[in-house]
Amino acid sequence: MLFLAKNSSEHALPIIVFVLQILILVLISIDLMQTYDRELITPMNIPVGVNWSVTVSQYIACIVSVLSAEDLVTGVLHVGIQSGPKNIKWGVTNFMRLVEGVLVIIVSIIFIVQSSTAIDLWLNFAAVQFVGQLDNLAFALAKMNFFRNAEWELAKRVSDYRVHINHSRQSFKRIVRIILCVGVTVMIAGLSIIFYTQYNLHFACKSITITVGESSSAFPLARYLSGTYILDTTRINGRPVYVQKQGTNGAFLAYCGSINQWTVSSYDDESRGNIDDPCYYFDLQSETTRTYDVAEIKTLRLPVRNGGVVIDAEIKCND
Repeated sequence: MLFLAKNSSEHALPIIVFVLQILILVLISIDLMQTYDRELITPMNIPVGVNWSVTVSQYIACIVSVLSAEDLVTGVLHVGIQSGPKNIKWGVTNFMRLVEGVLVIIVSIIFIVQSSTAIDLWLNFAAVQFVGQLDNLAFALAKMNFFRNAEWELAKRVSDYRVHINHSRQSFKRIVRIILCVGVTVMIAGLSIIFYTQYNLHFACKSITITVGESSSAFPLARYLSGTYILDTTRINGRPVYVQKQGTNGAFLAYCGSINQWTVSSYDDESRGNIDDPCYYFDLQSETTRTYDVAEIKTLRLPVRNGGVVIDAEIKCND
């Protein structure tokens, strides 16, 4: 619309929509990169790990984000096309479209890799796609004469305007396919690297410290569980396992899938230092959670057999 605008009145709507889109996307990007009170800082705030449903959704979202990147593809194709005596204005308008399309892809990528649940991923992804379609929405409303007559006349000229491309239709389709294939390949490759990193627990805390406060009523029962726990090579329920570095008999922190809680269990006489079932006779349990990051555990309490009371305990990520 901006390319065919003839006066300041007609320039207003496309410029306002573009500025609004860029502003929203930039503000979202800034907020997404903030760490706030997170104890474990990872690149781009990527979760330590995610469920398989999230991983599948991430791959699908990557493909959808590229296939729906109309502004990006159109901007790449048209930015170098000559269009009469207004070549500078044509280049500027398509460059603006290209910038908006790139920002939509970038924000979509950040949302995709940061999501820890499938529902959050698709809700956020849909919101970003909506922002990317604001220009098309404004154009549709202008065609329906929702705004002023100036925008309605501009929308009619845009509808009747045809871009003459020097390439044949077959060449045009081939270029579009190449752009889409390259985009999908890059997105899938990047996501696969992140998935590999998550799977190998590279984002997880390498060691943690559990401290049971002396003021806690459960201190006599749980004091031996205090200490440093080291990340083990074992993985239970897709999550990391931490083994106590010092102590008389030793203990380990792992995730119990049947109750959706992290548990601290001491080794029994039969296990002889081997990691056992975290759901069997544990000594401490967290709140119900689906997190893969132990640094996000908020509380620890005794099991029901010992009263089930929340104790004065802290889990700290060392590195």
